[in-house]
Amino acid sequence: MEKRLTMFFACLFLSIGMALAQTKVTGTVVSSEDNEPVIGASVKVVGTKVGVATDIDGKFSLVVSKANAELEISSIGMVTKRVKASANMQVVLDPDNQTLSQVVVTGYGAAKKVGAVVGAIGTVNSEKLGKITTPNFTDALAGQVSGLSVLSAGGDPSQTATIRLRGVNFLETSNQPLFILDGAPISSTFFSTLNPDDIANITVLKDAASTSIYGARAANGVILITSKQGRYNESAQVSVKAQFGISAPTSDGAEMMNSEQYIQFRDLVGQPVTDNVRNLVSKYGFNTDWYKEILNDNAPTYDINATMQGGSQTVNYYLSYNHHKQQGLIDKSAMQRSTLNARINARLNKYFKVGFTSNFGVHDYEQNAVWAAANGGQTHIYVNDPLVFARKALPYDVPYYYTIDDNGNLIKGDRAAHLHYSDLDAIWFDNQYRAVFRKRITLNMSVNEVLTPIEGLTLTAQQSLNGYHETLDNRYIPWMSFETPMGDLMGSLDKHGNLAMNTGATQNRLSSYYQYNLTHTAEYRKNFGDHYLNVLLGEETRIQRSKGFGAFASGQTDARRLIMAAATKVEVGDLEDSQSEVVANSVFGSAEYNYKEKYYAYGSLRRDGSSKFAPNHRWGNFWSLGAKWDAKKESFLSDVNWLNALSVSVNYGTTGSDAGPGAYDYFGLFGTGGLYNGEGSIGIAQPANYELTWEKVAKLNIGFTARVFDRLNLELNYYSNKSSDMIMEIPYSFTTGFSSGVGNVGNMTNKGIEIDAQVDILKNRDFNWTVKANVGYNKNEITELFGGRDSYTIQNTGVRYEKGKSYGEFYLPRRAGVDPRDGAPMWYDKDGNITKVYNEDNCTVWTGKNRYAPWIGGFGTNFTWKGLSLIADFSWQSGKYLLVNDDIFTANPKFATSYNQQTKMLNIWTHPGQITDIPGAQYDISTYLDDTLLQNASFLRMKTLSLQYDFPKKWMAATRYIKGFKVFGIIRNLFTITSFKGYDPEPDINLVHFNYPNTRQFVMGAEVTF
Repeated sequence: MEKRLTMFFACLFLSIGMALAQTKVTGTVVSSEDNEPVIGASVKVVGTKVGVATDIDGKFSLVVSKANAELEISSIGMVTKRVKASANMQVVLDPDNQTLSQVVVTGYGAAKKVGAVVGAIGTVNSEKLGKITTPNFTDALAGQVSGLSVLSAGGDPSQTATIRLRGVNFLETSNQPLFILDGAPISSTFFSTLNPDDIANITVLKDAASTSIYGARAANGVILITSKQGRYNESAQVSVKAQFGISAPTSDGAEMMNSEQYIQFRDLVGQPVTDNVRNLVSKYGFNTDWYKEILNDNAPTYDINATMQGGSQTVNYYLSYNHHKQQGLIDKSAMQRSTLNARINARLNKYFKVGFTSNFGVHDYEQNAVWAAANGGQTHIYVNDPLVFARKALPYDVPYYYTIDDNGNLIKGDRAAHLHYSDLDAIWFDNQYRAVFRKRITLNMSVNEVLTPIEGLTLTAQQSLNGYHETLDNRYIPWMSFETPMGDLMGSLDKHGNLAMNTGATQNRLSSYYQYNLTHTAEYRKNFGDHYLNVLLGEETRIQRSKGFGAFASGQTDARRLIMAAATKVEVGDLEDSQSEVVANSVFGSAEYNYKEKYYAYGSLRRDGSSKFAPNHRWGNFWSLGAKWDAKKESFLSDVNWLNALSVSVNYGTTGSDAGPGAYDYFGLFGTGGLYNGEGSIGIAQPANYELTWEKVAKLNIGFTARVFDRLNLELNYYSNKSSDMIMEIPYSFTTGFSSGVGNVGNMTNKGIEIDAQVDILKNRDFNWTVKANVGYNKNEITELFGGRDSYTIQNTGVRYEKGKSYGEFYLPRRAGVDPRDGAPMWYDKDGNITKVYNEDNCTVWTGKNRYAPWIGGFGTNFTWKGLSLIADFSWQSGKYLLVNDDIFTANPKFATSYNQQTKMLNIWTHPGQITDIPGAQYDISTYLDDTLLQNASFLRMKTLSLQYDFPKKWMAATRYIKGFKVFGIIRNLFTITSFKGYDPEPDINLVHFNYPNTRQFVMGAEVTF
């Protein structure tokens, strides 16, 4: 009995002690952004499995075993926080995007606070990237960063943008920045298979202090892409976003004639149409707008995106799937893309963590074969190119067959395969016998290991692989000739006068590429009282290999056997076979110091070697030095309340580029020569140049930043970039046996100013309204050319290089108008005298008009009210000009009977004394390349207008399963203000002809988060 009583009292006191040791903790979790409760936040007791979630009011209650227990509070989109447990707690969580905006990735090593960066940078966050309606993330960069020119090449869904930073550094080689995805370089080939929704932010590095650590690849700037990833101690979250939209062409600047105007024009030039045509127009109203007939104004776009992310104390993950499908504006123009992305990070122990990233993409796309052929070389114009057809087809032709009965009634027939009066095969007829299938499979994959053996020291290794496999299957299906219901012959006749078979053709091409990158860095960061030191050392190896093969064969007569073996003709010139390998090695280091975060100093050094250059010129050294002063932290400014921030920085350094030359440009190469004794021969195809070396750019940047009245942010940068050893094709004396060769020639400078401003107009709990703008001005000048020359002209292009002039300025004869006496075109000679004799040597001068806009910029606004947000972004370029080859065909009486003409041709000279700028019909203006073809392509374009509504979290909490729900609408390229009289002013090219117009897109969608 005694033993039992003893046991009873022991258990009683033990249970009382345990009860006394447990403590009930209650509290509320709110957001620092709006002081609203955070619903569903995870509250965990550190070191245990005990945890709860906050309720609809952000409140929680749990029991802890120790009074000094530590709690970890986390929520999706918020910064995780650890606090000591106490009674009636109130925990304030910061939005994660606020943290991201305060730090940026600028190169190798750890991220930095924005205020600690010595160099000039620009950023684009995920909010902007989430408003993209095109399959390419580069579209989100337009107008967002000062000094960054982003021009969409056209409306074809597979097209990528042309991107330049701070002008043009090189004459004939690549001016595209280096793109780095999560620490590994990628090329533009991979842009279309990157899902914009997977990108957390983009950082643009502009000057030497920011880019010199990348050395030999950073001459044109660096654009860093950082992907989204899961967070540790984050509950699983699944989001699904779906959107649908339609695309239409942007407004067309050219005004083509309708049927009545064209008949009037033919009368003016003395080549009247037939009475039958006049009757069709006057009685039956034949008047086709071929622009609207050929270009689709409701091409559909579909996009579905799903993500899953979360993490435990030791592992975080981010998985996504995206499917994007988009129809182009013309037939046989479309794409669909599927991407699968995975990011996994694991903390194996307190010293070591590993990460794995992979992005797998399948890109199926179709380009109109005729348009693509012209677009690739930019030298040919084909009448069955849809964009040419839309201009050329005569307005009184109609897209269907027709007959007129005895009573004069019009009877419509089937869709026409041939336009009777234009004598053109219809685009849809031509396309039904073409089948072009393109597929690109891409893979970006990297593994990184991070070791922190002692405090402050971080050792990092990264192994990355990116590659693609691309195939082309192009078939032209054979078909039998026939006669249309309107009596036109489609195809051809054989030698006996019978309808002939139009034979088919087959083209197959495959190419593969991969780049393997190895990077190892050691970084030491340490605070010594008021002093901070960061030292980084690293080495990098890059291996690139590519291989391609292709063949074209024709003569197939059976549509069921469109294979190479069934062909009857294969030309040697239609066979392709290529392979290349490039290897580069680098060692680099940087050092960063600051005192009280007031005075900053930075330096970097990199040594690069590339197999593209001859052994004695293979290695290059690139470096930078920079300093920054945070003046606001000085005592004499600390009491200036209206001044919130003020800093000044300066840096200078060098960068390089090996993107210009091919893998074997310095070699002397042999190739197929001419016939010798009836047999093919081998000859020297390329002269050797063992002096070929790096292109280089020396960069100076002076920066100024300020924030005043806690409302206005200002940033001003002045830069001066000097390019040297530019690589280009230079003419050789024919006595060498070669017409030209590649060499390092010439120097060039780019100087400019960039201004960024942002005003916080409203900032309170419910309203937030900001307005921002940026502008950049760039002045380019060629300072040295090859062989001691002062100038070099590329004939029939309007392109000339001359010392003291800017690259891209047009060099053309100037039209002086039309002689009212005889309608003859007139020009100014070099001395300003008027002449009727067109002579390039005597009349060609600098026009003062440039292909590259000296002024570029953007502006926009972001307005939020509770769950409603409105974003509007604009981009613009001023001083941009294009040579428009279209006018040679659509504003020329030589083609009056075969091409429709622009309405301005109604003002053609017809009689003495008439004042006009259109020469008489007897003059063939297609032989004159002068400044009348030069058009101002400056533009202001509303790039994005988006409206979004996030449903209140309290409403979602009532569903128990849905954490968030939002609906949105996005409009791209809503309007464009320009004087350009063509399809679109954006293309970044010297001579534009019948370019594919950009798209105006209307998209609606919704996103739900579980």
